[in-house]
Amino acid sequence: MPQPDRNAPYLLGHDIGGTKLAVVIADWNGNILHKVRRPTEAGRGPEAVVASLVDMSREVMARASLATADVAGVGVSCGGPLDTETGVVYAPPNLPGWDEVPLKAWLENALSLPAFVENDANAGALAEWSFGAGRDFRHMVYMTMSTGIGGGIILDGRLYRGPNDTAGEVGHMTIVRDGPACGCGKRGCLESLCSGPSIARRAREKARGTPGSLMVDLSGGGLAAITAETVMAAARKDDPCAREIVDETARYMATGLGNVVNVLNPEIIVIGTILVKAGDLLLEPIRNYLRNETWSRVYDTVQVVPAGLGDAVGDLAAIAVIRQAAQAEGSM
Repeated sequence: MPQPDRNAPYLLGHDIGGTKLAVVIADWNGNILHKVRRPTEAGRGPEAVVASLVDMSREVMARASLATADVAGVGVSCGGPLDTETGVVYAPPNLPGWDEVPLKAWLENALSLPAFVENDANAGALAEWSFGAGRDFRHMVYMTMSTGIGGGIILDGRLYRGPNDTAGEVGHMTIVRDGPACGCGKRGCLESLCSGPSIARRAREKARGTPGSLMVDLSGGGLAAITAETVMAAARKDDPCAREIVDETARYMATGLGNVVNVLNPEIIVIGTILVKAGDLLLEPIRNYLRNETWSRVYDTVQVVPAGLGDAVGDLAAIAVIRQAAQAEGSM
């Protein structure tokens, strides 16, 4: 298996999403030199998408006047399921037709560089740990809070994947027995209660039974147009219905975080997307409710903070993957 060149000054990152591709070239400190974005056009099939990634890689290297020898390797952030050892991707929901795609091998053969593939939630955890809010901590849990709720776990300074790369699925803890249906097939998962679409669904149900809610006015399109962002905006204006949804969301999140904290005893939990935008409106009640979900000794150890990288997390996630791979190789 080819290994990263730790003496090369630059790193190449690929962020593969269902709608867009991004390729960046950066130094070891996460400073991005150049970036190229293109539509994924997943319907063209995996071979065509990988060909685009290869072309984009050559473009960013040319813009930076870099040769292959200047690049340590390629980090890839991609939706799972996937196998990090082999770099094979197994049918991600947002990449139709990607069934057992040997992504690592294809990229290595085309670019003559070692490639390392990581699922996007774990890659995001590595990014926040390497460059963002989780820096200088050895025990960190990272959670996305957007369309879904995913996560990544850093234990004792190392990413924990589990035996088949499925550790960190924090969104699928059962919070409410026989609660709302979740996309995973279970009911009452954290994701089915606190993801962006789930917050919006609960808000629509609440507003339907509470005429005059400001959430309807702010949505600009009636009940059907209410989103998680609408809820937060209305709550800031002290709309009682919206404040109730925010408080309910905080209680559900605190229950899930309490499970994580009691099992893993992390120093810090970093939460992205919705919580970053909501700020203390959501963060403070989460912290308050969390106190009742944990032992005081555990609660006093952990910080719960917003993610620090914002929109840069996708780019730096891919860079963090190759950076971590190179550093892990150097410590062996």
